[in-house]
Amino acid sequence: MLDKEEIITINDVALNLQEEIRSFIRSLPSVELRHDPMSDEAYFYGLRNFAHFHGPRHIDIRVSKTQQEEALRTHIALYHQYAPQAGWVSCVIETVEQAENTKKLIRQAYDTCVSLKNSI
Repeated sequence: MLDKEEIITINDVALNLQEEIRSFIRSLPSVELRHDPMSDEAYFYGLRNFAHFHGPRHIDIRVSKTQQEEALRTHIALYHQYAPQAGWVSCVIETVEQAENTKKLIRQAYDTCVSLKNSI
């Protein structure tokens, strides 16, 4: 069992990684932070919600079906509990490696949004 000091350290790491991911998302052009029924912290490109947080350690990301299959196959993402049919995956952010993999998926999701908007 973890003692109180270890739990605080783990929480601090998770919050720092979450802030790193937030900064990464905000650096992407034309991204807006909005409230969404799924999360108070949802990120949109145009009308499309492509990522949203659930607490300091979890983020859901909407990627293409091919990207979703690859992320699940390589274990960099988890099966989304409610909307996997729409390309959503879930990521846990507790290590630097998980944060880096999460940023890659976020970039893929963002690029998909941009390409969908430009093809209309």
